[in-house]
Amino acid sequence: MIYNIFSPSQELQDTIKQYVVIDSLDGIDSLLFLPNGCNFIVFNRGFEGYTEVYNEGKQFPVPKNYSVSAKFNKVNKFVLSETSNSGNIKLPMILAELTPIGFYKLFNSEASELNNGYREIEQHIVDTYFKDLYSHKTIEEELDYLNKSLTALHDSQNNVHMQIQDVIDKIIHSYNFEVTVESLVKEFDCSRSTMERDFKKFIGLTPKNFIFISKFCKTVLAYIDDNYSFDNLEYLYNDHSYMNAVFKKFLGVSPSVLLSEVTNNKIRIHQIKKLND
Repeated sequence: MIYNIFSPSQELQDTIKQYVVIDSLDGIDSLLFLPNGCNFIVFNRGFEGYTEVYNEGKQFPVPKNYSVSAKFNKVNKFVLSETSNSGNIKLPMILAELTPIGFYKLFNSEASELNNGYREIEQHIVDTYFKDLYSHKTIEEELDYLNKSLTALHDSQNNVHMQIQDVIDKIIHSYNFEVTVESLVKEFDCSRSTMERDFKKFIGLTPKNFIFISKFCKTVLAYIDDNYSFDNLEYLYNDHSYMNAVFKKFLGVSPSVLLSEVTNNKIRIHQIKKLND
């Protein structure tokens, strides 16, 4: 799977993490997506297949139309249907990777709706905001169109700044995922039930689960992308044995085996910068 990454416009920074422009499906079977609270808008152009939970086999069919992907708390991958003809898939194909709160910001719907599968985008939204997608001559023009369309969709929801955005920022940047739900509740002066409800509504995950999976994703990237040693990583986990257990829970292998498989191109990970260098 060969693709390029593009940044969204400044107006969409809290909604769209990045655009993924797919130019080839070669190697799609080896590409993994780590859980980090994010998911995708899939502007499908003939892809027939499903998303599969890695090492579990649980499958979520990808709709043939434009859709928003399921919200995963485990490692997943795209799988092309055995009965489909890859030659019928028009490329390039664009995916918009959302921020953890991106779905709610764009569609004003609870993110928990995505826990059980993909959600097709309603036809009236497609007709209003995306009807001219894939009609432009260059990918730059396509992305300029998407930036304007998604900004208009975002603005139509009368979005305001939400406290949960500050909570997420604290979890990621101030505490580096070393934080408890209890301490967040105290800092932001709200009840635990309110914190739990807001996370499920806006992100589709409990705060504890969001911290856990995001911390795992951060650890994998630090270990592989930034060449951190075990000792450097101890700030994220109490000890090596616990970190090994977490890696095996998500990926079925130890960190050292994962690094070897990534190095030998047996496994590729979407979030790793080196994949796209």
